[in-house]
Amino acid sequence: MDAEKKLHVVNLSCVRQQKLLFSDISFQLKSGEMLLVEGRNGAGKSSLLRLLTGLSTPAKGDIFWQGNAIQQARSEYGENLHFISHFNGIKLGLTVLENLQLIRHFSLSSSSISITSTLERLQLSHYENVLAKDLSAGQKRRLALAKLFLVPKLIWILDEPLTALDINTQTLFLSALDSHLHHGGMAIISSHHTDIFTHTAIKTLRLAPC
Repeated sequence: MDAEKKLHVVNLSCVRQQKLLFSDISFQLKSGEMLLVEGRNGAGKSSLLRLLTGLSTPAKGDIFWQGNAIQQARSEYGENLHFISHFNGIKLGLTVLENLQLIRHFSLSSSSISITSTLERLQLSHYENVLAKDLSAGQKRRLALAKLFLVPKLIWILDEPLTALDINTQTLFLSALDSHLHHGGMAIISSHHTDIFTHTAIKTLRLAPC
């Protein structure tokens, strides 16, 4: 991955339901770095992540990818981005296998990583023909995280990725995160489990009530 890739956020503010959640947020992230977003419930962590994906529009401020506002570089930015929210983003009416096939199809990725190996890695091999709606909460979260393993992308934006995961899967995810950063990726993660993120290139942003 290109070590020169940069995400630059300048004076970002967010208003939701006529309430100011946060204001004047600025930071810069480059390849190999992670931003850990902290704050109490309602502080605006999820809203900040949606702004950073381009899914929501800030009340004020700008987000730049490689020096270009993400609104003007939407296609290139989106091609480099994985976003996983609280809602997992999986198709409940499709099987586990069909969900991964859909991810592979729409990513247009040339990755040689197989669906079979991804299922094995996430302990979902025996569930490939099970509808996603019939999975446990932990299995649904593992399925959501599968796209990080199946289709490598430069930027991970993840909202509480450890939710509902057992210790073994948490360890697997943290190992994958370390590898992602080591190879020049970047990550922006909100989590209540802040003490288990130990990578040396972690920056911290704490959202305080306005």
